Amino acid sequence: MRKQTKIAAVVSAAALLALGASITSFAASKGTWMLVDGEWYCYDKNGDVYENTFCSSNGKEYYVGDDGMIVKSDWVEYDGSYYFVNSSGAKITNDWRLTTPYDDEDAEEAWYYFQSTGKRAENKKIVYKGKTYFLDAEGKMLTGWVTADGTQVVNEENEIDKDDTYYCGEDGARIEDNWVYTTEPTAEDDEADADEYYYYLKPGSGNPVVDKKRNNVKGQSYIFDAQGRMLWGWVAKTASGSSAVYEKIDEEEDTDTELQPGDEVYYCSGEDDGHVKKNRWIKTWRPKDTYEEDEDEDKFWYWIEKDGKVYIPDTVASGSNAKAFKYALEEGKLVIKNGGEPYTVTKKKISSKDYFFNENGEMLNNFLQVTTGNADLAVGMYYFGGSDDGSMKTGSQTVKDDNGDSYKFYFGTRTATKDLEVKGVGITGNKSNKLYYHGMLIKAEDYKYQLVNVDDVFYIVNQNGSIQHSKSEYKEDGDVLVNAKEATFVSTNADIETAGGTPFKYSVTGVTANNAETIIAADVVYDYVGNATNLPSLGTK
Repeated sequence: MRKQTKIAAVVSAAALLALGASITSFAASKGTWMLVDGEWYCYDKNGDVYENTFCSSNGKEYYVGDDGMIVKSDWVEYDGSYYFVNSSGAKITNDWRLTTPYDDEDAEEAWYYFQSTGKRAENKKIVYKGKTYFLDAEGKMLTGWVTADGTQVVNEENEIDKDDTYYCGEDGARIEDNWVYTTEPTAEDDEADADEYYYYLKPGSGNPVVDKKRNNVKGQSYIFDAQGRMLWGWVAKTASGSSAVYEKIDEEEDTDTELQPGDEVYYCSGEDDGHVKKNRWIKTWRPKDTYEEDEDEDKFWYWIEKDGKVYIPDTVASGSNAKAFKYALEEGKLVIKNGGEPYTVTKKKISSKDYFFNENGEMLNNFLQVTTGNADLAVGMYYFGGSDDGSMKTGSQTVKDDNGDSYKFYFGTRTATKDLEVKGVGITGNKSNKLYYHGMLIKAEDYKYQLVNVDDVFYIVNQNGSIQHSKSEYKEDGDVLVNAKEATFVSTNADIETAGGTPFKYSVTGVTANNAETIIAADVVYDYVGNATNLPSLGTK
């Protein structure tokens, strides 16, 4: 270090004493401090003033500048390192200082940390009062995304490394066991409109969770992709080599948007929540419609299992081959839907109720005509209530059509060979002396009594749908509508289409319709006879 030349022929001790109270001296570990004209100077043993170095006193170090005066509240560069001295001139140690960068007073202020030696911490991680901080190569405390080597992540070359990436809050402390909502690490500083995402930083390490379904965040499960982004909406697990990969599935992400048997799919709450739904129903758009959330597109009900997986019937593994056509009651008749295309259907019991699902996991509703059954599903017409119901109905049901008019139906309450019932299947034939066809009550409409043709089996019914079984003439205003004086009525229920079987109870032969038009059941129930090609054989159980 350079020493200043001796002051005025080196002041002797006697001369200093002669100056009286204007000068005070004290011993220090390096040199001797003396107060001259209100300023402290540090002298060596030769009486020379120290310059551009640290001198100590009472355990503190003070920096003296070019003129030997103590530097205060400023940066100090010494032996290639940087220090900061406080308002008394003492070196700052083990503490922070908010100030402008060294030798650039016009720059924005930043936080700097000075170590036990007083040196500015640079390009390293420090722990202060139990919290972790990162400093860059110039000693600035970092906020936002950082890496362990102290380099702030701001470009595409510095994507998330699950073991070497952290996020620091506005106070600079590394966030642990908490959420942050921010832009991706790859976003540049000037990308003001960059998308933001939720990230969860692990307890203890502060690393973001990546490619994982985590089960212990505030008691909820969340799913994260390879970049640590919390996923929401439809999420699928796929394989990438030996590792699992989670992806948001919608058309924006250019992923496969069709749910398929065997898929491991989850549904997470909205963008501001995102937890995995479990053991419950959700009503939402199909994956391909989710991104736009187009109100013009239908929403469907899906069932979420206890483990959070969306229920998608594994039709291949189960050998299911049940086929069904969807119908709706319009203007008093069943009208085929879904463009006349069949569904592959699976029955599932949820909370003691039966539901039907298609191969994409969508709960089915309204009327379904099973035409190809399996061990678990009998052929026949089923009813599942409105779009927000979906549970299989049994027994007597009143269903309104699109005009608000009500119609009576009856669906089997149990599977009983004696009564020719199958649980959930619409009755065809006699039930409690009422005539039904695929579940719909058939009754006389234009006349007091009418003859009804049910697949070439005949019944006489009144306007309440009650089956008549007396050998008599059925009249209205004196006119004979149906002549059954010579008719034969079946006395017991039987399967009408099995070999050697007899028609259902009170079906009739040897009857004529005089003045009343015969009702054809298929025409009454279905919108056009051509749909009969989709109907099951009545005797097939």
